[in-house]
Amino acid sequence: MSESLEHWTEAQLRTLSTDEYDFQEFKASPYLGTPQGIAQNFRERMSKQISAFANGSGGRIFIGITDEAKIDGGVPVNLRGGGMRAWLEDVLPKLVTPPLRSCNIYEICSDASEDSLILPGHAIYIIDIKESSSAPHQALDLRYYLRIAGKSRPMSHVHIQDVLRRTRTAQLTCHRFSTYGKIEIDKSDSRGPVAAVGFRFHISNQSTVMAQHVGVELSIPRDLLPKKLRQQILNNSEIAYTQQPGRMLFFRYHHHPIFPGQELYVLMVYIGIHKSNLSYLKTGAAINWKIYADDAQPAEGSINPLAYSQVQQAIQIIEQHSYKNPQKNTPTK
Repeated sequence: MSESLEHWTEAQLRTLSTDEYDFQEFKASPYLGTPQGIAQNFRERMSKQISAFANGSGGRIFIGITDEAKIDGGVPVNLRGGGMRAWLEDVLPKLVTPPLRSCNIYEICSDASEDSLILPGHAIYIIDIKESSSAPHQALDLRYYLRIAGKSRPMSHVHIQDVLRRTRTAQLTCHRFSTYGKIEIDKSDSRGPVAAVGFRFHISNQSTVMAQHVGVELSIPRDLLPKKLRQQILNNSEIAYTQQPGRMLFFRYHHHPIFPGQELYVLMVYIGIHKSNLSYLKTGAAINWKIYADDAQPAEGSINPLAYSQVQQAIQIIEQHSYKNPQKNTPTK
């Protein structure tokens, strides 16, 4: 789906693709109404469209645009007292069960140019529907719909099951992975100075479902984690530690539910930068993360430490020290 726009213009409407996709539907103005009033079966037909978009990945319905993506003059803006936009905002979310939590309506009037295709006192209406975490939504005819091959079609039993699984589990993700504290220099390591950089891992619940059981896992390359820093991480008694070839895994179970929209800090880790791992760090060493939430599929991703300015500063510190104190060769006897 294309990027959401908060402000639409007639010029943008003229650039719309002539194709209808799973995320885009064109309806001519009489679909909504004529100067004589609201179309008799508008609610029933619109209910199917809203059900289909909300049960799928969301999308936009353009009213006042023909199947050929041409502006047809628009819908009269005064068909209802208080204006058509306000009326649509009140009516459309209630055309499905359960009602939509949100539905954005855009009203595009003439740009007043000589070649404007929107008639005076008329407007094009865009109904912007997001993928719904309350799906599946039932239409007024007591059926469920989905966008399939550019059309709103009745859902099969398999489709309904898929949507139910999608919306009954919490969706957690990495909200922020950021450096924390100052760079600490440890000069007691046998390999030379080690510059330690701390990171805090924050997660958030982006769904409308509360997460009851949550665990987070960070996988750090062994070469970036000297023994002292590993022990510093494990000073938190809630963190469990395992090893895999070339990597160290730190896991923490979060003991409290995470509510919809909630963001919180869950784990602190460190990496150590020294002259022996500089080349490895510069070739793309990654910290991998994984979040487990109830029965949902784990969310996972990776982070490149080089993207952080504090890591770059630590590299410079180690490089400068190595330049000032080059390793001396021991003379042979």
